[in-house]
Amino acid sequence: MLSEKARTRARSLGVVGAGFCIAFATATSANAHVVYEDEEVWANTDSTKCMYTYSEVSHGGRGGFTKTQGHAGMNDSGIGGCIFPWQRPAGQIIVGYQYMKHDGSKWHVCRELMHGIYNTQTSGSLTVSYDFGVAPPCGGGYYGTKAGSGVYYGGSWYGKNVPVWSGQHYIEP
Repeated sequence: MLSEKARTRARSLGVVGAGFCIAFATATSANAHVVYEDEEVWANTDSTKCMYTYSEVSHGGRGGFTKTQGHAGMNDSGIGGCIFPWQRPAGQIIVGYQYMKHDGSKWHVCRELMHGIYNTQTSGSLTVSYDFGVAPPCGGGYYGTKAGSGVYYGGSWYGKNVPVWSGQHYIEP
């Protein structure tokens, strides 16, 4: 028969071990399934104003996930010497994406939202994302997001014709 001290120690080790397994499983899977790029797509001549596009592809709910963000000023990691945040009136930030699938030899558009989504209130950023649920929309394989964003400034649009590629990610069928 185990002493009370030995039983307490065994229970403690079991709880610590279970906690470690849960932490390892959730941390590993969450970090391993996101591929993204965040790039400056426009800056004015003195670099006080700029536009960044963030492009992401991941598993989401297992069937794939796409995310595009346009942010005026510094990117989310604080890189860049531009105004942060650079607030823009409604209708002066636009985002859109193409969710691409590789067929083994070239990339094809699987889903897209390229007509653009505009900010509806004063903001320094705008995000559009979509989770495709439990099944990839164009079957299993390699997917990527080609994202675009732009900012209206001084009577012209800037950055919106500079696509940012997320990189590729395999989504199981």
